Amino acid sequence: MNIVAFFRHGQAGRIGYLAAMLYDFFHTNIRQARERAGLSQEELADGIGVGRTTIVSLETGKTRLFNKNIPGIAGYLGISLEELVCGAPAGALLQDELSWAEREHALVEEYEQRIQILQDKLDDAYRLNKALQDNVDSLSSSHSYLLEQLRKDQ
Repeated sequence: MNIVAFFRHGQAGRIGYLAAMLYDFFHTNIRQARERAGLSQEELADGIGVGRTTIVSLETGKTRLFNKNIPGIAGYLGISLEELVCGAPAGALLQDELSWAEREHALVEEYEQRIQILQDKLDDAYRLNKALQDNVDSLSSSHSYLLEQLRKDQ
């Protein structure tokens, strides 16, 4: 859903969209905190005693945010839970409303870029499918013509 669609949907649609953005925001913060610490997913996983796929799932949103490993990750990275999940300490979050607006704007831009990339890939797939169908049609036509010529020759 792009920002135009966001405003076209009713309040329930907007709330769902914002909830999805916020959920993604939390998972993005987890990845950014790991990267700021200079750790790979595997290094962080080894540090807290889980598999790398657990970290991948947390960072991509495939695992609930209220995962039992979140406090361990924060502790291993040496930051607070608030900083891990929200990207800043709790006090800063309460004081900096502009930061939230900037983050929301950045998240919307990121989503729009992701959507455009997916749309470009979909367009490429449609073009490839069309080219393949044209090839199949051409080969089928050639096949029919050749069969017709063979029948005439017999």
